[in-house]
Amino acid sequence: MRRAWVGTDQHVEVPGHVNRIPDFDPRSGDHLWTMGGCWRVDPEKVVGGSDVDGPPLLDTENLLALVGPGCFYCETEYTPLLATRRCKGGP
Repeated sequence: MRRAWVGTDQHVEVPGHVNRIPDFDPRSGDHLWTMGGCWRVDPEKVVGGSDVDGPPLLDTENLLALVGPGCFYCETEYTPLLATRRCKGGP
């Protein structure tokens, strides 16, 4: 499977097991809590085959931001009160 990165002509191979987000089941009402992360990445390390020394790609030294947690289905930020309520799905 190939996916285009938004706004570029670059493509990345995505194995099928990566897309593991289950469909929303209104009967269960379960939230799917997720967090997003942003890292500063050296392109030479991504391409591979370079002899550049330094921190690994996704380590705390390169971490720029963490966002969340939030529910993937209802797109709402986590609160203790929301965690006790049933998820209603899309906004």
